[in-house]
Amino acid sequence: MNIRLLNDEDLIPLYRTFTSAFARNEVRFEPSIEEFNYRIHKKLLLDRAISAAALDGDEMVGFILHSSNLYQGIPTAYNGGTGVLPGFRNQNVAAQIYDYLIPLVQQKSLVRILLEVVETNIYAIALYEKIGFTFKRRFKCYKKVKDLDSTLEVDVEEGDMKDVDFSFIDFHPCFLDSEEHLKRGNEKVLITRDGQGELTGYLIMQPHLGRISQIAVDRLHRHSRIGLSLIRKAQALTDKPLTIMNIPDDEIGFDVFLMSCGFENQVNQFEMELII
Repeated sequence: MNIRLLNDEDLIPLYRTFTSAFARNEVRFEPSIEEFNYRIHKKLLLDRAISAAALDGDEMVGFILHSSNLYQGIPTAYNGGTGVLPGFRNQNVAAQIYDYLIPLVQQKSLVRILLEVVETNIYAIALYEKIGFTFKRRFKCYKKVKDLDSTLEVDVEEGDMKDVDFSFIDFHPCFLDSEEHLKRGNEKVLITRDGQGELTGYLIMQPHLGRISQIAVDRLHRHSRIGLSLIRKAQALTDKPLTIMNIPDDEIGFDVFLMSCGFENQVNQFEMELII
């Protein structure tokens, strides 16, 4: 088996391997090739210097996709996707890719790798534990399943990342939705202001995917329908069901808010960490 870094020519074989690897996954995820390309380049911000594929002859049979950034003050590599074709499982393909990649991650002065794994994926959890990953947090993932009245009770306008006050949020978002990562990406920003023009709330999203990266309201302006109005505006900007991922499971108030906005907790994930 040959392992090498990903290159510009790998999009189509990578997409084919991805769709085959996740075809029977318990969490259905069937993006078009355009959506897949958008996710890995506009949301994940793929770092090819630390992302690799395993090949059996000319066939791509496995991959690991990484991004990298300063996160929580720590130089971090983030695993945004690991996949292995069904016929090549139980052959330590992912472990071999990591044997290849970890020295390259270290060369970039990154000191840890983070990832999320669905809590019921016992096979993947066992694999990551064998490699040396340990548990950090448990996340809830939500999908909007109920329609809301489209009336905006608070005026919502489009803004820019420079308008956002990230101190509004009560918890440390996951790597992909952190302030550091969002400022590098391609996100739409919605904001609300009070009568004096001061920011009262914001929502950061990718309408192309229907994915909300962050939503937060100033503590002094909560319970004023601001969050609900932001959600309604976000839904008007996409033809996909809204999703919001990786909310720490101890954020009870946030869970109540999302439920009141028509969201349902459908999947839970573990955040895992490997110190290298």
